[in-house]
Amino acid sequence: MTIQNKSVKFFVSLLIISIISTFAQAQSEPKSPPKKKVRVAEATMTQMAPTLEVPGSVVSLHNSRLAAETAATVDWVAEVGTYVEQGKPVVRLNQRLLQLDLVNSEADIKRIEARLNFRAKDVKRLTKLLNSQSIPESRYDEAVSNQAVLEQELRQAAARRDRIDYLLEKSIIKAPVSGWVVERFISIGEYVQTGSQVVRFVDSQNTEISVQAPLKLVSNLKQGMEISVSYGDQIIETPIRAIIPIGDNVSRMVEIRVENPENMWIIGAAVRVSLPKSIAKNVLTVPRDALIIRAGQSYIYKVAQGGKTERVNIRTGASNATYIEVTGSLSEGDQVITRGGETLRPGQDVEILPTS
Repeated sequence: MTIQNKSVKFFVSLLIISIISTFAQAQSEPKSPPKKKVRVAEATMTQMAPTLEVPGSVVSLHNSRLAAETAATVDWVAEVGTYVEQGKPVVRLNQRLLQLDLVNSEADIKRIEARLNFRAKDVKRLTKLLNSQSIPESRYDEAVSNQAVLEQELRQAAARRDRIDYLLEKSIIKAPVSGWVVERFISIGEYVQTGSQVVRFVDSQNTEISVQAPLKLVSNLKQGMEISVSYGDQIIETPIRAIIPIGDNVSRMVEIRVENPENMWIIGAAVRVSLPKSIAKNVLTVPRDALIIRAGQSYIYKVAQGGKTERVNIRTGASNATYIEVTGSLSEGDQVITRGGETLRPGQDVEILPTS
């Protein structure tokens, strides 16, 4: 039993020594740092032109000063900041005088219709007498003339009634489109004259960008052309809707209207618009996200052979919302790092993540 116990203890001791030795060896071996995970994109040749940045402003397609079409006192007006749907009231004018005028007009119509009915019967009776040569023809002509006069008077009375109906309808000033009351020029109880402005009404759902561009750039622009527009850190590509072909002879500028997709920016927002200064040409470009600017230097990281990073100093040129022109030790098809490059070092191993 004693010999067996000694044998067991011996083997246990050997096993413990082996485990400790293996662990110590593992601890002594240096660990390689994990590869930095990055996303990449290819440097490509792109049609691009040098640009000039000009200021622009987001405007509404419907910025109206609504006016009264009839003179009356104001019964009600929507408050500033009220959203009004198309066809709903914005201002109500007092209708009492117009309603009285309408009653008077309808009475005139009935009176003239009664006289006209009598004259029509008179002409019919005189026609028979004229055929039997019982009256002179002048008497018949006079009756026909009186009937014709009454017919015109009836038309005038009907026109007056229609005008009053129209003014009654227009005494309720309605929203021409859905939008906001942004300014009031009158208050309840005030008397407004025909043509007086009552409110400023703005449509916030249909907007675009107004740009004043130098006349010398117009030859490089065309309707539908995609151009870059920026507001703060936001940059988008959006088409030119219209070029107004009339320049100002003082400022030598021409107005350009650019689409504001999905009303991205609020009315009044000051944006920067990049307009081409010359004809576009093929240049080497990389995604804007690949560009790193530090201490006044611009550079990018590309993935070299063996999966290691290489820093490339560059000069930048023309740009749009997605790409920027670069000049340096870079070729078309090179893989440039667009995500994760801020903390890289030259020669560092990287792991390229799949495109999301």
